[in-house]
Amino acid sequence: MGRVPFALVLAGLLLAGCGLVGAATSPVFQVEAVQVRSSPDANGNSATRVDMVFVYDQAVVDMLQTLTAVEWFTRKRQFLLDFPEGIGVRSWEVVPNDTLPTEEVPETLLENKSGDNAVAAFVFADYLSPGAHRARLESRRGIRIELGRDDFALTPFTPES
Repeated sequence: MGRVPFALVLAGLLLAGCGLVGAATSPVFQVEAVQVRSSPDANGNSATRVDMVFVYDQAVVDMLQTLTAVEWFTRKRQFLLDFPEGIGVRSWEVVPNDTLPTEEVPETLLENKSGDNAVAAFVFADYLSPGAHRARLESRRGIRIELGRDDFALTPFTPES
């Protein structure tokens, strides 16, 4: 009878330990491909700057998720100077009624030079209309950024292998 409680205690400690290990690590953000396309009247018939920002530091995630696109584009240079290993950026400037070729996301954006994996990613689109124009991405095989007249939408897609 003395062995049963010990076995239960040991199993409980092992399970609790597994939970602690999982809680200490940040989730890894993954995406294989991205496509950007714009509607004929995108951004009020104006070109749109779009940044996909990969984040390797949870403290930076907390900062970026409060920014609007206007704030991001105003402060982007300073963020790059302040957090050279904390973020990676892929930028586009997209004219209305355009579909850019699907791009494979390079490992250099999914992992920084120090070997830290991306823990999150955001899209910022520089619209003329009011609004946050920011979205946090979920891990997917493929992400399509669809630029509309007054805002953008994100949709998953399956890239061709």
